Amino acid sequence: MAGCSGGTSANGVRGSLTAIGTPVQKDPIGAWSSAWTKKNNATSLNYSPDGHDVGLSALSTGQAYFAALDAPLTVEQQDRTKAACGPSGAFSVPVSITSIGVAFNMPSIRSLKLTPAVLAGIFSGAITRWDASEIAGLNPDTTLPSAKIVPVTATAPSAETTASTKYLSGAPEWTAGVSAVWPKSEDGIEVKKLSDVGSKVDETDGAIAFMDLGSIGGRFDTALLSFGDGFIRISKDSAAVAAQEGATRTVPTGVEFTLPETSAQGYPLGVVSYQAFCRSYKNAQLTTLVKSWGKFVLSPDGQVASTYFANVASPSEAALRESNKLIETIGEAS
Repeated sequence: MAGCSGGTSANGVRGSLTAIGTPVQKDPIGAWSSAWTKKNNATSLNYSPDGHDVGLSALSTGQAYFAALDAPLTVEQQDRTKAACGPSGAFSVPVSITSIGVAFNMPSIRSLKLTPAVLAGIFSGAITRWDASEIAGLNPDTTLPSAKIVPVTATAPSAETTASTKYLSGAPEWTAGVSAVWPKSEDGIEVKKLSDVGSKVDETDGAIAFMDLGSIGGRFDTALLSFGDGFIRISKDSAAVAAQEGATRTVPTGVEFTLPETSAQGYPLGVVSYQAFCRSYKNAQLTTLVKSWGKFVLSPDGQVASTYFANVASPSEAALRESNKLIETIGEAS
């Protein structure tokens, strides 16, 4: 498959890449692919957003040249890739951050402030009206309507739900724990897919939902959330501030990046996405092709492309620098 792409390449980068993994990376990978193939016109990329676990399995069996993941590789997962990737197995690096905001459909409210405790009450069914005392106490200068709150959630498991419930779990009012699946809500509305949440919020008066920044776009107002002392609204800029405050560490399975739990000015609610690569590939052409992709994704041009076209944030400069070092080692064990 690495030799199927047509065209010529002055830098020796040519061929077709196959990748499988998380739906969270569908838009960023689309942005990276468009920019990478434009720069390397003898290349192509086929990406299937079939899920984190499917991507890992495909990498482990040689059916994909890299996997897009919702979390870094574990030691056990790395061991599973050794048959396809050589004795050192694969490694993973952080490539993007999908920020998650709280969008709502209540046009009369502006600059709404919410805490994990109040959101826990809303999504557990304990707080059911927009003028509830818990919301009014956080927003004393806002006129709140006496309207029903309608939480909207997706039944499909997702990394976004894991991140959202982790944020809620910071409050004792949230008893459902951290989960990839939302608990059932008697007063809310459930849709099957994350991609259906935005439409349902748009058509439902009083609706509220956790949504990624790309889906929020400009059509929904978003709540200012508490991550410490103050309240912060989701934006590309506030997400970038939080990313630079994140922690980076290099371990045998790759580079791991963690967003801060608190921030004075940054917005740290999001999903850190990873890509996993083999340390060695079956031939020099494929090695060159995969390294070209990995280096581009982590490059300033690659990160600008995903931020601008896919509304994701970049990992910290330290995380990108350490990740680039690992990408450079691809093929050294061959």
